[in-house]
Amino acid sequence: MRITVRVPDDLGAEVKERTDNVSAYVTDALAEKLTRERRRAAREEILEKAQEGGTPADDIYAINQRQRREGDRMFSESDADPSTGSGSEEPNR
Repeated sequence: MRITVRVPDDLGAEVKERTDNVSAYVTDALAEKLTRERRRAAREEILEKAQEGGTPADDIYAINQRQRREGDRMFSESDADPSTGSGSEEPNR
């Protein structure tokens, strides 16, 4: 998918200094951001369940494991397909 975004000049310049493949760099950054947001939501869900007082530990464990599997699946799919231009490559510095 093609998405056009505007970034401040200084941010764009720093990204271009770090990598020749801006698309892959931004894709990795977005994937990391989405993972953090999902994990934060999962933590909040776990805390809400725990504050209700009646939630068995097994339910909290299941929520945590579901979130981990979803995050792992997202990263393994992008790493497995080199044509996506994303993965775990280190940016040029």
